[in-house]
Amino acid sequence: MASKFGLAGGIPERRVRPIWDAIDSRQFKNALKHVSTLLSKHPNSPYCLALKALILERMGKSDEAFAVCLNAKELLHSNDSVLMDDLTLSTLQIVFQRLDHLDMATSCYEYACGRFPNNLELMMGLFNCYVREYSFVKQQQTAIKMYKLVGEERFLLWAVCSIQLQVFCGNGGEKLLVLAEGLIKKHVASHSLHEPEALMVYVSILEQQAKYGDALEILSGKLGSLLMVEVDKLRIQGRLTARAGDYAAAAIIFQKILELCPDDWECFLHYLGCLLEDDSNWCNRDNTDPIHPPKFVECKISSLADERFDSRISNASEFVLKLLENIGDNFVRCPYLANIEIERRRHLHGKGDDEKFLDALIQYFVRFGHLACFTSDVEMFLEVLTPDKKAELLGKLKESSGSLSTDPTKVLGQSITLFKIQELIGNMFKLPVGGVYLDFASVVFLQPHLTAFA
Repeated sequence: MASKFGLAGGIPERRVRPIWDAIDSRQFKNALKHVSTLLSKHPNSPYCLALKALILERMGKSDEAFAVCLNAKELLHSNDSVLMDDLTLSTLQIVFQRLDHLDMATSCYEYACGRFPNNLELMMGLFNCYVREYSFVKQQQTAIKMYKLVGEERFLLWAVCSIQLQVFCGNGGEKLLVLAEGLIKKHVASHSLHEPEALMVYVSILEQQAKYGDALEILSGKLGSLLMVEVDKLRIQGRLTARAGDYAAAAIIFQKILELCPDDWECFLHYLGCLLEDDSNWCNRDNTDPIHPPKFVECKISSLADERFDSRISNASEFVLKLLENIGDNFVRCPYLANIEIERRRHLHGKGDDEKFLDALIQYFVRFGHLACFTSDVEMFLEVLTPDKKAELLGKLKESSGSLSTDPTKVLGQSITLFKIQELIGNMFKLPVGGVYLDFASVVFLQPHLTAFA
């Protein structure tokens, strides 16, 4: 609670602590009593007034709280002898924010920074105000002032991230990115980088400018050692290599990641997209929005010739088989989904085998059909099947579900999954009454076995 200008807004902390204890325990009437006593001894203390405003706001007395806040703000602006510390201003900021008057808190910090231009705590408070107001340019300017004042890496990153936000929102563009890159390069030359987050920001600045080769060079150099987790570094290298257009090298990198993390479904999609050069995900240079990435990867039909397509999709199948052998009995979904995705890509290329496609879906159901996520996992794959094949799949799933498990919980999960699949393919109301009755009866049959869970 101490500040550079005194304890608790210039008041001994032992006198303020009971007020905060009462606020924390939601004893607001008691807190108001304590702060009123304190105000009688320090009537011109902005900190005491800020505390009173905070208590009144918590009690639901918004108008009174706002009036007290304005009184504290007036004292800060009109009396140069009044202590102006970050604790007082941050308390006012909390109240103004909760009263939807954040601009007034910002004006208090701006005035304070004008009076004490080299006070780091006040500048950080002002930066936070600009963050809450989405004032990216003022964020950048304040962060650069803090960086020039103390030369700390974190303030440089705050400035660079503020520049990136301006670019994302359509303001600035190339010139701002060049400025950000220059700031980081200058810092690296004089101080190097010490945090992995700093390296990530540096790489992202280069990536935004399509300087993929420069970013890869930095990752493979001394600064790359900041990323201690090998898989994290490989993911960035794979993305940069793919965006640089070297799909073959990117596919090799994504394959290494899958060997280390076989359940990384997103990585498998990157791997397959690079292998088939079908413009999916990172291969699509138009898809570079880091704030709103696509929820699903919508691949285009591969432009590879038939022979090259067959060769590469066969390589992918062999690799997935190796993954399945390596994982053994581990509960890993990605390789099983990968088999289905490979058959889907074959189907899109005009070389699909419906029987293999259905078999891959059934194998996935046998292993994971009791999970609540099964239907959402396979939803995109069912879109390539004809209505007749969907009905055939449903029949095979019902046949296989009868002998899968004796665990009542898993049997119930499989039955629920079958209902979801029926609803998904749209034939719930086309089934004969007997068929619906049998499905319902299977659930009713489970009821005695589930009483233990009630």
